[in-house]
Amino acid sequence: MPYLIINKDSMGYRVVKFSNSIRIGRAEHNDIVLNDPNEKVISRHHAYIDQKKGVYTLYDRSSNGTTVENEYIKEYQLSHNVTFQIIDYFFTFIEDSEAESIEQKPPNRGDKAYKKDEPFDGTVTEIIKKPSVELQPTIDLKKRLKKEGIIVESEKMMALYKDIREIAGINVPVLIFGESGSGKEKVAHTLHVFSKAKGDFIALNCSSIPEGIFESELFGSVKGAFHDAEDKPGKLELANNGTVFFDEIGDMNLSLQPKLLRFLEHKMLTRLGDTMIKNINVRVLAATNKDLPNMVKEKMFRHDFYQRLACIKLHIPPLRERKEDILPLAYFFLSKFSKEHNLKVHRISDEAKKMLLRYYWPGNVRELSNILLSASVRCRGNPISPTHLSAASEEIQMSSRQPVKEEFLSMKDIEKKHIKEALERTNWNKADAAKLLEISRDTLYKKIKKYNISKK
Repeated sequence: MPYLIINKDSMGYRVVKFSNSIRIGRAEHNDIVLNDPNEKVISRHHAYIDQKKGVYTLYDRSSNGTTVENEYIKEYQLSHNVTFQIIDYFFTFIEDSEAESIEQKPPNRGDKAYKKDEPFDGTVTEIIKKPSVELQPTIDLKKRLKKEGIIVESEKMMALYKDIREIAGINVPVLIFGESGSGKEKVAHTLHVFSKAKGDFIALNCSSIPEGIFESELFGSVKGAFHDAEDKPGKLELANNGTVFFDEIGDMNLSLQPKLLRFLEHKMLTRLGDTMIKNINVRVLAATNKDLPNMVKEKMFRHDFYQRLACIKLHIPPLRERKEDILPLAYFFLSKFSKEHNLKVHRISDEAKKMLLRYYWPGNVRELSNILLSASVRCRGNPISPTHLSAASEEIQMSSRQPVKEEFLSMKDIEKKHIKEALERTNWNKADAAKLLEISRDTLYKKIKKYNISKK
């Protein structure tokens, strides 16, 4: 049976496996309950999926509408990787032949519909056929991540890794967005580890491999295929039963994209110069620091390739937006450097801590690591001071002399803060909050979605 991957704004992903039919709406007896009984934007019986002769069809029985690629539908035949939308909930249909077994939280048969404005958490009341492993609590997830060298304290990063734990076991492409130095390969490797794949994790940097040899690096070659060609497997073949990670996918040449797209669709490859077709079972992960949707609009990246890669999208918040992680990461790096380079660094002075927390971190976690390595060498066993940090980085030295960027709020930050305050004052009653803000309810919903405002 197929899966639905469900996502609502920044509330996280849930994966649901279902049988012949599924009901979606806000009424308590739906298979998937969206929001609470008082939510009028979502109908009581909004949509349903029915299976006949192996064909799954989506029906909309509501007055509010279900969309596929921004088009309202009443009936739509589902195929692999099709995404449909109900208000701000996104559902991606995954054929069972494309997916592996997953761990899913067993349903609570006593569950009712959501309390008013409660964040979506994937409540499923009837469609899971058998209970499985209960999701580990947050504290156990932190311990597991620490074993992988991942230090997480902020809510934003915990939400990201909870998503990773949820989706790791289903074999569909994942596209990871994040600024340079934010840890995209670390996230990809964690997905591989959590998936319990038997094969290897193979990483390729699309910006560092010359275009002329990229195809042979990807698919392999046989002797005589071209000058100096050798019999060797490509990275996809080496990653069989494992994971291949394409870093900086936005730099992949347009001429190569349809070739990888064909592999994603059929999971078959042929080495250059060979005629033998090989079936490969590999999970494809990709990452970028570029605006791929805009590149698609500008015809700089193929739309069909993007859609195939972006079955699930993960966004890594920059370090400046998760300051709770800065000092724990700093001490983690100091401990690591102490073991690797025999450096005796015991602590960071209070003034240096303030300096680390005030800095904007354009280079993210990689920049933090580099600065602390340099500072730990310079301090010669003494506590790291602002002087050591300034010597390690001209940028952090300059920032310490300037007003803190975050202290002056942008109009976007002010509006987001104002909307959240209105929601909190009205106990997250959106109708009352809209009246307080003197805007329509639809406008409030759009702004909540725009700013990823959630009740936490």
